[in-house]
Amino acid sequence: MNTKSSDSNAFINSSLQTSADGIKSQKSASSGSATGNLRNKCALKPGHSLMDWIRLGNSGEDLSGTQGRLTTVSMEELSKHNSRNDAWIAIRGVVYNITRYMDFHPGGVDELMRGVGKDSTQLFSEVHAWVNYQQLLNKCCIGPLKKIVKVQPDLIKHLEAKISLKEGELLQLPKAKFEVEPRFDWIQKLNDLTIYVYTKQFCNPGFLIKKMNGVNHVEIWILTEAGIHKFQYELHGGVEWPPKDLKMSTESGKLEINFCKSEQHRELWRSLGTHNIKKLMKSSCEEEIFIDFQVIKNQQFNHDSHELVLQNKHAILIVPVGYHVTLGLNWEALKKDYTPVPAKYLSCMEKREFSTLNLLIKKYTPRQYFSSRLSEQMEDTCLQISMPKGNLKLLSLAKHRNLCLLAAGSGLTPFLGMIEHLLKRQTNRIELLYLFYFNKTSEDIWCQKILEESSKEDERFKFVSMLSRDSDGWDGLKGQISENLLLPLVDKSCRNPITYIAVCGPIGFNAKAEEIVKSIGFSTENFYVFQG
Repeated sequence: MNTKSSDSNAFINSSLQTSADGIKSQKSASSGSATGNLRNKCALKPGHSLMDWIRLGNSGEDLSGTQGRLTTVSMEELSKHNSRNDAWIAIRGVVYNITRYMDFHPGGVDELMRGVGKDSTQLFSEVHAWVNYQQLLNKCCIGPLKKIVKVQPDLIKHLEAKISLKEGELLQLPKAKFEVEPRFDWIQKLNDLTIYVYTKQFCNPGFLIKKMNGVNHVEIWILTEAGIHKFQYELHGGVEWPPKDLKMSTESGKLEINFCKSEQHRELWRSLGTHNIKKLMKSSCEEEIFIDFQVIKNQQFNHDSHELVLQNKHAILIVPVGYHVTLGLNWEALKKDYTPVPAKYLSCMEKREFSTLNLLIKKYTPRQYFSSRLSEQMEDTCLQISMPKGNLKLLSLAKHRNLCLLAAGSGLTPFLGMIEHLLKRQTNRIELLYLFYFNKTSEDIWCQKILEESSKEDERFKFVSMLSRDSDGWDGLKGQISENLLLPLVDKSCRNPITYIAVCGPIGFNAKAEEIVKSIGFSTENFYVFQG
């Protein structure tokens, strides 16, 4: 066998999708092609590989032809774009401009031309049902397809009046009709393998990856709005733990888990292995699920705050954007909610870590408060961590290009991951993102330096820190949240009026913000308050 050739010739297998009835388990082999048939491929021109397409998508070139703006497309308009040099296609209610993709398609131009200028959902499902087209054509997205939908009479009440879609909105049907069913792919080389988990764009999933007994047993939990999908894998061979790398796209909902194969299993496997599938509905979970994490770092962050780094040697927890977890101590009944933050905001994190949960804790007095107890925990102390909780819908943010975030004190934490998501978002790219951060004194400001640096690096991000008390050497803004602060931002006559506002802070701060938002006539549908 030519080892070098085999190592570079990675092949992909699709795993079976989740069962329809959810609660039942099934066991099946993950082998062969996704459809059972070999795909007919055409020889691509030099410079037109998948990697070349990815590079083109990251180059900043406008592949959709809309300069990043989402536009609703009628069937009549779609039918006009049906030529080789002007090719639009609709798949599952979304229209893409695939003109530039023609020469990159492994199946050839003629194959794509079968679907241009029309709704090709059925054709796509017959030929490419396993393909993550949302990720592949993300930069080509034009917007939702405006189409008359025939539904049963009892579903009519769930449709929007006259099916009139606003810019960037998707048609809303009953949630059960659109429940996310995760899909799996995998690719391997001699020494490693990568498992891909596909959910849905902007569905904001959470993940729990667990190493079970044995080197070839891995469990992957996918947390969606409706429940938890549990995949228990018995891999064809052993893998090393922890994973070599892990990448999560909050925009596409795609997770990549890269494992090194165990030394005795470094060969090309004939299949990924077998798996069992279970689904737990949130409403059917009588007892809350908690996972043990150990404190591996605990140090002072500022005069009244600590930073904690938690880790489980056999599990990795990925918390959805804007969600929180409940923390509990082994010997106490007290519990409290905290939002994990990206590792870059902690001074004790010297390098990027994907296997840790990172917390900023404000230490309140007296000592019997949970936060005070938590800040005193020594390394190797065991804490109980719940599954992620929350209801922030990234899809509701997708149509907004100008947003304002209002944070007070430790209420900054849910916004740190949210800022990262918004500034990286390519669909309906952000134009302006304000973060107003309210504190009493300059000593109370969290993450000031890195937020100021982010504001300098990306001109779309505006960081404004405000103090309610006099502070030595402070030459920034002073005051509290008020109508005078927000009213100019939402004025429709200004260049980039704010269309979405989110707030997180103490109860009184949140209530005041909501009162102001209503008083200035801002739409409460585009106003979100973090709870917990």
